[in-house]
Amino acid sequence: MKLAFKILILFIITSVVFVSVVSFFALQSQPQFKNNNTVNVQAATQSKAVAKRFIASLKNKKQPVLLSLSQTEINGLSALLNRAFPQISSDVIIQDAAAKIKMSIELPFPKAFKYLNISGDLHPSDKGINIGDVNVGGLTLSGNQLVSFSRWFLDWFIQDKLGTNLVSMVLWVKLNDQHIRTSLFIPQEMNELNKGSSALFALRDNLALFGDVPKIKFYHHALAEHLDQLENSASNNRKLAYYIHFMFTLAHQQTSIANTSQSQNKKRAVQENYSALMALALYFGSDAFELLVGDVSNLTEAQIRKRNFLRNKVTLRNRIDLQKHFIYSVALQLFGNSSASDAIGEIKEFLDSNPGGSGFSFADLMADRAGTRLAKLATTSETSALRLQKILSKNIEESDFMPEIYGIPEGISADTFNLDYRDVDSQEYKKMISILDERLAELTLYD
Repeated sequence: MKLAFKILILFIITSVVFVSVVSFFALQSQPQFKNNNTVNVQAATQSKAVAKRFIASLKNKKQPVLLSLSQTEINGLSALLNRAFPQISSDVIIQDAAAKIKMSIELPFPKAFKYLNISGDLHPSDKGINIGDVNVGGLTLSGNQLVSFSRWFLDWFIQDKLGTNLVSMVLWVKLNDQHIRTSLFIPQEMNELNKGSSALFALRDNLALFGDVPKIKFYHHALAEHLDQLENSASNNRKLAYYIHFMFTLAHQQTSIANTSQSQNKKRAVQENYSALMALALYFGSDAFELLVGDVSNLTEAQIRKRNFLRNKVTLRNRIDLQKHFIYSVALQLFGNSSASDAIGEIKEFLDSNPGGSGFSFADLMADRAGTRLAKLATTSETSALRLQKILSKNIEESDFMPEIYGIPEGISADTFNLDYRDVDSQEYKKMISILDERLAELTLYD
């Protein structure tokens, strides 16, 4: 027994020393790379084209599929990644028959160990993926050994054969004419998105990344049952404020019940708010959201018809589009973070500024930022979660969580945007964003 205890202590000490040594050499005080690409109409348009091409390739039943990225498209994707996750600066430069990958990640550590700098080369390969030496801070590691380790880690700790399947998907890689081209063979168990036995569905259910599915299902079911008792013609249930009030009233009740039973869960209000908002996003948002969360909705045909009706009737500031922007931003905040949510909202507006679109709308961005802010405050800390429950469970108006949009520019074409605002880093654009944030700050809810 004493020997086993000594071995355990030795293992712990060795592990701590190993991690400390690796951190000392891998983490640095300064970023070695800064992304200079910026988000604009061109970057958003190209990224949409890449996404459509990628999805079309995945839907193609003929295997293998061919994927291609140009240097310009890579620059646009890098700009969007940095906008969505400001702590990450990354880029890929195609030159000398190699793709040079650079990345700097800002970490919440002391200044001496604040940045993780990574660089390496992706080389052409007739079989599989070929990565040269990878520099991680002051350490140099074999790229191919890192791939092997990643494959082993995913197989053992995430899901059996997941890493093996991901690595084996890459058949070959070619680099020429400022393009990266690759051939992928997607295993059937990873591509069957319509089957519950799909590896991707199993991974989703095993990790449960987006909340407590039974709890989300409780709120979703409660909302559907409540709506069964309402008339579609009622005017009060055509405003988003009605549904926010209902969900937070229920969340407040559930939190109070837990506190009365002396629950040891110190983040009960946060979890109740998260589940309530996720259920609201699943009800009013895209059906695709449920693919990320799990099997939540179990609606009757009549309830499905009512949900589809309300999705296109419920308004915010008397506009359906603002309701959709608000709800989608709530969902994106729950799925990711405020920067990612705001960035996706901006991308959507850039796309709308192209011919045939409704034009770039700062009013839409206002709804995006309001939805993001509400979801963030509702789920960041127990103090703010309880505060929002108390406010939103009372009789509320939409003016409590969504500012007026008068005087906010809308319908801006791509040419006009390029002339007046240029991109997201211009002073003119930042000034407009400041105006939106000032209006949000005027609301008591967002103090």
